[in-house]
Amino acid sequence: MKKKIFRKGIPFLIIVAVIAICFSAFNKNDTVVILDNSNKSSFVDFYTEDDKVYIECILNIYANEKTEVTITATDTDNVKIGLLESPVLTGIDKTDGDRTFKLKGGENEVTVLFEGDYAGIYQISAREIPRFIEIKVK
Repeated sequence: MKKKIFRKGIPFLIIVAVIAICFSAFNKNDTVVILDNSNKSSFVDFYTEDDKVYIECILNIYANEKTEVTITATDTDNVKIGLLESPVLTGIDKTDGDRTFKLKGGENEVTVLFEGDYAGIYQISAREIPRFIEIKVK
């Protein structure tokens, strides 16, 4: 009788352990960050300084908890017309000059200076936020 209970008990314990591990792996409160690409996010202006281009934008970002993020963008259109040498743009927080943005839980309005290498043509393809923006949680 004890052997049957023991034999049935070990697989049951293994199943319970696997379920517990799965719940601990999937039940984490992962940070979620969402860019609101509606009328709350907007292009402000662009300018050059030395060999850099700065595209100023206001982004409305939602976070489910307080977190720090980096923001980058890809802009191939402004490479084609000669404003940018490379499509890679790095986001800089206009308020403190940092490349890390500190978000609170809920809605955040941040002013981003997207920095890129100036290619020599002072013309922007469209007065709008970059089409491809990536927000990475640190």
